[in-house]
Amino acid sequence: MEKGLQWETTWLDLPKGEHKKPEYLAINPVGKVPALIDDGIVVHDSTIINEYLEDRFPKAPPLLPKDAAMRARARSFEDYADAYLVPSLYKILRETRKPEAERDRARIKEGEDEVRTHFAYLDRELKGRQFFAGMMSLADISYIPQLSNYERAGYAIPDEFPNLKAWWERMKARSSYAASMPLD
Repeated sequence: MEKGLQWETTWLDLPKGEHKKPEYLAINPVGKVPALIDDGIVVHDSTIINEYLEDRFPKAPPLLPKDAAMRARARSFEDYADAYLVPSLYKILRETRKPEAERDRARIKEGEDEVRTHFAYLDRELKGRQFFAGMMSLADISYIPQLSNYERAGYAIPDEFPNLKAWWERMKARSSYAASMPLD
C-alpha cells in the first residue's frame, strides 16, 4: 500500500488449516503465508515479496534508502523482526489462541519477557529517529503485522518504551495501515 499499488487479498483461516489445503499448496508448496501472484509470477515469504515489489516498482515510492549503509540497516531491522521478535511473539500468540484452561502460562511469560527485551532494543534504535532506516522503509513495514497481532491479542507497547510506542502510533496513523490491515 505504501507504493500505491492495487491488489486483491485472499484471507486464509490459519487455525482451520486453509494454508495446508491443496488449492493453496499449489501456490506455495510449503504452505506458508503470505504468497503473492503478480502476472503469473508466484513469490513466497514476506521479505522476498517486499524485495520483489521494491525491485519491480522502484520509484513508486522507494522503500529502501539509496545509501548502502542505510539499506543494510533497513534489511537488518527486517531480519530482526523475522528472526527475533516473531518467535518471541509466537510464544505468546500461540498460547493466547487456546482456551484459557489450556494455556501454558510459563510459555506466555517467557514470550512476554523476550518481547520486553526486543522492545528495549527497538526503543533504543528509534531514539531521535522517525523510522528505523531514516525513511519509511521495508524495515518499518516488517513490524506492522507482528505488532498488529500483538495488539489483537490484548497487548500494548508499554509506556517505558516511548520511542517505539510513538513510532507505532505513527505507523497506525498512516493511511496504508487502515487500508491493508483487517479489522476484527
